[in-house]
Amino acid sequence: MQLNTRAERLSELLRSELEARRVAAGLSKSELAAKAGLAVSFVSYLESGKRRPTVESLAKLAWVLGTTPSKILGTCESRLETDS
Repeated sequence: MQLNTRAERLSELLRSELEARRVAAGLSKSELAAKAGLAVSFVSYLESGKRRPTVESLAKLAWVLGTTPSKILGTCESRLETDS
């Protein structure tokens, strides 16, 4: 898989992983956004793929979801490896 294609796929996996973890935590987009100190529109844009998280926003979201940014990215990396 080419580098750009791989990076785009990782972004897609991150988007779906964040959404899945939010749903599993029983949080609405607005609840997650409020707890993370982010705008609801930003969370919506992340989940729709229109925006990508910064390190800071990923950390806030991960911590609210009871995990770490590295665990979320690790899950995405593992899925990316199985896709290749």
